[in-house]
Amino acid sequence: MSQRSYFRDDPDPANDSLERRSFAQSVVGALAQVRQQSKSSVAGLIGPWGSGKSTTLSMVLDGLKDGQDVDWTVVELNPWLYSDTESLQLGFFVALREALPDGSKWSQGRERIGNFFTAISPAGKVNGIAGVDASAALESVGKWIAGDVSANGMKARAEKVLEDLEKPIMFVLDDLDRLTPEELLMVFKLVRLVGRLPNIYYLLAYDEKTLLDLIQQTDVAAGDRLRARDYMEKIVQVRFDMPPMRPKQTLALLDSALTELMERYGVVMDEQDVIRFSATYQDLISGYLTTPRAVNRYIAQIDSLFDSLNDEVNFVEFCLLTFLRTFEPEVYKKIPGSWRAELLGEDVGRMLRQRSGENAQEEARWLKELSEAGAADARTQSIFDLLSSLFPALEMIKKNYSGGLGSLQDKAERRLGVGHRDYFDRYFSFGVPGDDVPNRTVRGWLVRLGEGPDESVAAELEASLFEDTVRIARKIEARISEFPDAACLILPIAADIRSRVVHQSFSIVGSPMLAVERLARVAMEAVPSDRAHAVILEMDSYEYGAILVSEVLEDLRLTGDEGKITPVEPAVVEVLHRRVEGFISRDLKDVSDHDFRHVFHWRRAAGKEVVDPILREALIGGPWDALEFAALNVSVAISGSGESLSDLRIDFLEEVVGLDYFYENLSSELDGFEESVPDHLPVTRENRRKVALARLKYRRGPRD
Repeated sequence: MSQRSYFRDDPDPANDSLERRSFAQSVVGALAQVRQQSKSSVAGLIGPWGSGKSTTLSMVLDGLKDGQDVDWTVVELNPWLYSDTESLQLGFFVALREALPDGSKWSQGRERIGNFFTAISPAGKVNGIAGVDASAALESVGKWIAGDVSANGMKARAEKVLEDLEKPIMFVLDDLDRLTPEELLMVFKLVRLVGRLPNIYYLLAYDEKTLLDLIQQTDVAAGDRLRARDYMEKIVQVRFDMPPMRPKQTLALLDSALTELMERYGVVMDEQDVIRFSATYQDLISGYLTTPRAVNRYIAQIDSLFDSLNDEVNFVEFCLLTFLRTFEPEVYKKIPGSWRAELLGEDVGRMLRQRSGENAQEEARWLKELSEAGAADARTQSIFDLLSSLFPALEMIKKNYSGGLGSLQDKAERRLGVGHRDYFDRYFSFGVPGDDVPNRTVRGWLVRLGEGPDESVAAELEASLFEDTVRIARKIEARISEFPDAACLILPIAADIRSRVVHQSFSIVGSPMLAVERLARVAMEAVPSDRAHAVILEMDSYEYGAILVSEVLEDLRLTGDEGKITPVEPAVVEVLHRRVEGFISRDLKDVSDHDFRHVFHWRRAAGKEVVDPILREALIGGPWDALEFAALNVSVAISGSGESLSDLRIDFLEEVVGLDYFYENLSSELDGFEESVPDHLPVTRENRRKVALARLKYRRGPRD
């Protein structure tokens, strides 16, 4: 929490950043003029909730008590503190009696005020008023009923007493807008009754809209807004309307608060974050921050919950979501609720149904959704614009973006944005969920591994990477370039993980296999050139290590950066050659599908001009069988349902040894093969042979 409290709602006259003191001085001066021009009057300090009325009222009270223009007797009365209308009525007259000067001269005056109260109050309610004897009160009531003393007579005597006051009495009433309709009418009745007494003045502080709402609920207005306003105008003769915050004041207040939070949390906005927040502030947020309380309420919501998310989410996006949570709560609830899948681009059905060129219709649909969630129609467009700045799926609609959702989601990931699935839940859990790993933990792994091998850290990292491969791989990938020594230790871990996720080839949240391959490429770029060879040899000790480094080399070649390729290429060719050498002289029936895959990777890494002669020799003069070689060259398709056989690599066979070689060596097998081979057969060696024979026979055609 910051030293400045955004949660307090007490008057703060010491803080005059909104220039309320000069306004308060004007009010004090105006009340002095009212005193000169009338024997009694009622004024109103009017402003919406949170506009700073209480702070301004405190400043006005200071000015009244100073007595520079008029020597006032100030009576502060809060009607909201009384439990019922009778107590309120009693408190009113107690306050008036207590405001009279001390001394025997005024004892009779206090008695007359008490008698006036007795005359207009139910007899059973006078017990407890200071200085009024219940039996005497009852006696007075008896005389009044007998016609001996009238209420008007009592009032006349009270007026005579008050006319002799040297110091006028100023009643200051706050919190009128917290009363019930019945209590409010009682206050106004008392104000009108006592307000007609000489030297009695009132300053009422209230939110006009709320008071009009309350009066409309009474018989005075009977639901008529105009009648309610007319009634108020009869009560209040002088209006002092709170000056609204000027745009510069609002901006200064918000800037000051956000700057304080950012300094304390060590947040630095980049240029894009500044642009995003500024645009949203001008277009939307400023329309809600119309009072000091609204600004403080907004900042308090940020301040109370960001601490646990520091370094784990994007500060600006947290501020924007906090705005929705604070001022548009129904819209906010929909984001992690019914809108979640679509906002994160996980509503595959909708994405498939949506056709290009429908962005205008999609935006219109979203505006309707926002309206149905309770957003004012005048603000739905601005709220949609805010959401589109957070969620790539909506940004595509807003900007007619055709570059693909993935690239926008990558940007959201880099900025720790709510629009990326890795960070979404953090914004709504106000912390890192139990099934997630904090960014600071990932960075801690890299820092400690960068200092040297650490088995416990490596084991912790590997366990997390295996359990949540896609997400943890992305987190490491985003930071690994800063830690070249750690990269050297993480690549063997990646090779181990790649061996274990081989059958987890597909997931709605991304492929673990591809995530590890991408992590390995980025990590390899961070490895110092003089250590690349040793790291690759260590990776080769794992089952899929050589294949993983082959994929890394291919990705690096696509960059065209020789500086990245040169340190890696020789070592990759070496380990792949070594893998193939291990079975080049063996019967292919004893070679697994996995081992044979190294042939394709070696050929791609070293070049077919190097590899093909060796493969040709193994076929023509070596132990390799033509049918087994062809069978191992049937490709495998990977889908959501698993792996299945696809097609024969005809071009590969042609380039290595020529198709005639297979026609001649498999002549009898091809002639005798009559089986119909369906698509997508399970991956077995026998099925591989069937697919190979079927495709070769079809390619060869009928024999003469």
